[in-house]
Amino acid sequence: MTARFETRLRAADPEFRELIDRIPRLPTPPLPPDWLRFEMLERYELLRQAPCPASKTVLEVGSGAHAIATVPLAHWVGDEGRVVAVERSRWGQFRTVVAASRLEDRVWPVAGDARRLPLRSDSAGLAVCLHGVRSLGGDRNIGQVLGEMLRVSPRILLAESLPIARTNAQRAHLAMYNLREEVFAATAGSRDDLHYLSLDRLVALVERAGGVVERAEILDVDLPHFLAYFPRAMAEAIPDPSHREELLRRWDEADAMRARFGEDHPPVGVVAARRV
Repeated sequence: MTARFETRLRAADPEFRELIDRIPRLPTPPLPPDWLRFEMLERYELLRQAPCPASKTVLEVGSGAHAIATVPLAHWVGDEGRVVAVERSRWGQFRTVVAASRLEDRVWPVAGDARRLPLRSDSAGLAVCLHGVRSLGGDRNIGQVLGEMLRVSPRILLAESLPIARTNAQRAHLAMYNLREEVFAATAGSRDDLHYLSLDRLVALVERAGGVVERAEILDVDLPHFLAYFPRAMAEAIPDPSHREELLRRWDEADAMRARFGEDHPPVGVVAARRV
């Protein structure tokens, strides 16, 4: 696992390698302490697929609690660039991680609902959502967000894990990840981290929102992925006994797969589109 990471990191540019060295190691068992660095490397490589923005301002929708894509984006835009990082509520360690990157001058955090962005039309050269589409809610919410992204920027880039597996390590990831929506709905009463969308569905949502898809492809990441895991105790808190028993059985099976095979990124769908 570490050997794969080191090999891929050596292929990155020297400034990004220095940046990764500054990213804090997070003690979040059972995840390895370097999990955030692995995830940032994957986002850095995804950005190699991005079209060059017409301006130095890039909008990021769904920056999340750990700035996983925000920091690679801040590196990518360069000294004169700016990342407008929009997140509704899950800021967590965002500011700590961005400060550790020493790129905070390039990042403008904005708290708000991405369905109604507090930004002028054409105020960004590119709008991106990297591994965040599944957290936007159902098709209606996703469509509203995509419409706003296309209003703010003439070009958008989406990247999302796909619900397909080609290796046992990818199957292990999906086995755990596919429990999240059901367990969260049964305990918190809300749905988060919805099941991964297919590439065809991503394309259809972009087109429905008024985008012209210029490129839609599947990338094999070949890196570990750690963000499917959630504590067994969450499933133990499900009130309905039969539902709880079924989900605990599936959790145990998924965790055993993770222990045996490890956990890898499924293939990633990348969609680049422009405004009509």
